[in-house]
Amino acid sequence: MKSSKGPKVQGSKGSIQKCVAAMLVAGGVAVGAAQTPAPDLHGFTYPIAGGCLPKGAQLMPNAPRDYRKGIHEGVDFYNADNCTRITRGTPVLAAKAGTVIRADVNYVRPSLAQNNAALKDPKTDKSVDQFRGRQVWIDHGGVVTRYCHLDGIVKGIAVGMTVTAGQPIAMVGETGTPSSYTKPGSEYHLHFEVRIGESYLGKGLPIAKEREVYGALFSR
Repeated sequence: MKSSKGPKVQGSKGSIQKCVAAMLVAGGVAVGAAQTPAPDLHGFTYPIAGGCLPKGAQLMPNAPRDYRKGIHEGVDFYNADNCTRITRGTPVLAAKAGTVIRADVNYVRPSLAQNNAALKDPKTDKSVDQFRGRQVWIDHGGVVTRYCHLDGIVKGIAVGMTVTAGQPIAMVGETGTPSSYTKPGSEYHLHFEVRIGESYLGKGLPIAKEREVYGALFSR
């Protein structure tokens, strides 16, 4: 099993921050000394114990999708290409200390009709949120992490509470995925997003630079 400390990062901390700032500007987020400084994206832990970044680009941000506005906005952790066993119920961990701002403890699975309706109009914010399924969001101060497709949420996790890095917050599932209706049990994985403002980490970056930024994210 590979270490969860993250791959060796090529390039200085300053170059990573410049890269992130450029990404945010491209996404319409104002950054700069007189506005909002680019956040420090280091010191996060993998949301799955023993996990690592997938080698395949299809599980990384910017991969094409038939739904979700046509593009993937996070990293998928499946039971393949992620350095560790992942299945239904695998613990999901807070990637860094922060405050819970969303916890779908009373999640109700959409009906098949609602799923089909979302697939007919998949690019609306409502449909995209539905496809993420049960979720927990954590605010780390300028950066928000999202944990999606959850099977359940750890008892006691609620909006407003503070969590620590590595704290179990939920369990891997497949909620919200269209395949959970057509082929139940085939899509158990964690969809993990890093959000800065209205943008997602890696937006518009080539895959090599994207991996560099995520490598820095999970560096200590």
